Amino acid sequence: MRIWLTIGALSGLFSVALGAFAAHGLQSRVGPAELAVFETGARYQMYHALALL
Repeated sequence: MRIWLTIGALSGLFSVALGAFAAHGLQSRVGPAELAVFETGARYQMYHALALL
């Protein structure tokens, strides 16, 4: 049980970090369509993290 909490917490950490990177680091480097795809991926990662928790 503890392993799933650890994996879920780490997965949530990565999704927040990737979402922040998308919001602040990618805006000037990619187009709006690519940014939307990246943000959707980060959101789905958070959903999966919450499911693990």
